[in-house]
Amino acid sequence: MAALSTLSKSALTLRYKEGVDGFGKDIIKGKKFPNLKASAVAQNIYDVSTAFGALMKYPIQEILRSDDNVITNE
Repeated sequence: MAALSTLSKSALTLRYKEGVDGFGKDIIKGKKFPNLKASAVAQNIYDVSTAFGALMKYPIQEILRSDDNVITNE
């Protein structure tokens, strides 16, 4: 029997630099958007993220996609 991996859910996180702390280190924060459609393609995610970025106070530093998979033995 072979293990099978099935995508169960995805999320989008936009990370942005909010400023610097007293030691000069970047303050990085993120906004998570759960329930990303599993079939979403990278270009569409990028396009939507940059549109969100235009509305945000701080510029986006990173666009992250997180996928959770269920692994079963079938």
